[in-house]
Amino acid sequence: MIPTTRRARLGARLPRSFYARPTLAVARDLIGKVLVHETPDGPRAVRLVEVEAYLGGEDPASHAHRGETARNRVMFGRAGHLYTYFIYGMYWCMNVVAEEPGVAGAVLLRGAEPLLGLDVDARALAGPGKLCRALGVTGTLYGADLVRGSPVSVRDADPVPARAIARTPRIGLDPAGSTAAAPWRFVLRGSKGVSR
Repeated sequence: MIPTTRRARLGARLPRSFYARPTLAVARDLIGKVLVHETPDGPRAVRLVEVEAYLGGEDPASHAHRGETARNRVMFGRAGHLYTYFIYGMYWCMNVVAEEPGVAGAVLLRGAEPLLGLDVDARALAGPGKLCRALGVTGTLYGADLVRGSPVSVRDADPVPARAIARTPRIGLDPAGSTAAAPWRFVLRGSKGVSR
């Protein structure tokens, strides 16, 4: 557990109401927030500097585009849970579930800056697979409740001014895709924790 003094410094867990909103609003507001994983070796905390929004049924790039499956079920549930998945046979990725139950919205956490418990440069956290590896996030945290009871949480922090955030198309999508050019990626300008 994080000592009381560190808890105060890291801020309170974000409430369910933060996540139970439109996915794009949640994505934008996650920039600057603090992601914490309380591991057996101690807490690890990072400042989120890059995220991507995925809008469920209306978004061909979303894992929920074709409806609910065993893999994506948590995306259709209550907001404020963690959706983890494995890619390329080697990397875990994590998403924050947004929206109301039945509406599959998720925000991929792509990049961060180290704050606590990590002896790494921000470049080591630039990319969703690198971020999960550094924080020790795997499929065992699938469905973890970020609001209460789990070792993973997102903590409040001072809001980031709009001028400090850039919006771009998401990374790695087929340029011919219907949502490929949508500006659903949010990044903190000038951060070394932003993936290239």
